[in-house]
Amino acid sequence: MKSIFKRKSYIELPSFSSVTNEDVIFHIGAPKTGSTAIQKFCLENRETLKEHGLYYPNHGVDKNGISGGHSSLGQALIENRLDDAATILGNYVKEAKDDNCVLLLSAESIFYSPDKLTVILGNLKYKVVVFYRAPLEALYSNYNQLVKRHFLTTDITSYCKVQLESPSGFLTSEAHARWLGEYDHNKITLVSYCEATLKTLPIQKLFLISLGLDHKQVENNFIIENKFVNRSYPLSALELKRMLNFVLSDELKDINDKVDIYLQSFADKQVEQHDIESRVSKDLYYRLEKTTESNFKYQVEAVISKIRSLSKLEKVKASPLNAMQLNIQIFQLLTEMSEREPELFDELRKKLAIKLSERSVHFEIFKLAEFFNLEFEVKSSEWFSQMQIDRMPNYEKAEFLRDIADLMYRRGDYLDAESIINAAIRERPHGPVIKKLKAKITKKLNS
Repeated sequence: MKSIFKRKSYIELPSFSSVTNEDVIFHIGAPKTGSTAIQKFCLENRETLKEHGLYYPNHGVDKNGISGGHSSLGQALIENRLDDAATILGNYVKEAKDDNCVLLLSAESIFYSPDKLTVILGNLKYKVVVFYRAPLEALYSNYNQLVKRHFLTTDITSYCKVQLESPSGFLTSEAHARWLGEYDHNKITLVSYCEATLKTLPIQKLFLISLGLDHKQVENNFIIENKFVNRSYPLSALELKRMLNFVLSDELKDINDKVDIYLQSFADKQVEQHDIESRVSKDLYYRLEKTTESNFKYQVEAVISKIRSLSKLEKVKASPLNAMQLNIQIFQLLTEMSEREPELFDELRKKLAIKLSERSVHFEIFKLAEFFNLEFEVKSSEWFSQMQIDRMPNYEKAEFLRDIADLMYRRGDYLDAESIINAAIRERPHGPVIKKLKAKITKKLNS
């Protein structure tokens, strides 16, 4: 079987079928393959697309140009409202035919519903355009998105360990295989998403060519800026947002949206590179790679052979920051926020102060308080029980390590707790209390 990781060392623009043969073209993602940039471009170039026979219906965007595209169709499919989905699609098709055009729709929300979409297609002639991204790239990009927009507080190492236990579609390519299993392969256009290639070949241009537009038509009629939209946060912004997620929630959506808009505007100006390999241990990265390879049962030859390979996967080597450098950058980011967005900074500071007053406080909230220069007190009884304190003068090394690991566990710092309890086990391999605590920590890390 061909490896999806070995690609040609030169850019090869493939030929695609003409746009004039379909009633509708669906662009369905996949997630984390530049859909936001494609949708923003299509929205801004609706009239030019129409001149070339493509009708792209209007949809909304937020302040940063981010949207879900034509998500009403995808949402109806997800919720199994097939009659509504058929009505939405039918209305769009009618609008396109009134303009004597091929309908062009874009929505990642369609990506997980290949079986439902086929039910509402009827006699429509169609094509599906879907991008494919290297699994570990997609996995890390998804982690970034969960932190940015969905309040994830899990650190990257814990997140990756969960993926090893229950691999998602990002590691298996199962969803792509489902599309090829459900549809005639000639109806599916798979295009390789490679960051190295996209530095010289904008995603918007690649998308237009995949629709079947002639290279010269694209060059002569479309103005394309090679500018990223919805770029991943720099590492300092990502870690700041992850810690803020301990304070933020759906109930504080207005504040969260302000934070995201601020950090996204900061991110879109940065060129910093960070990836899974630069952020996890060598052993964990190796295990992730092996998991990817072992799930080739979904990456069938049909999937691999359909990918339009544009270049080898030229990995840009990321330079990991040490803890001190990262902390300095987070502090600088907050200092800039206090100057540029003082009201937002003060709102966050007040919410953090409320969290600090609660009876049980996660250790990362204390760390966040230090960045915000908030004073706080932690009573000794909140760290160790009086019984522990009374016994400590007579402790051996294993017992100190055990109680520190227990403290880390209660504070939610499961990774450090695991490291410390492992040291305690080396000191006292058969200690029943140590073994019991080890089991609790392991269960939490795997949950």
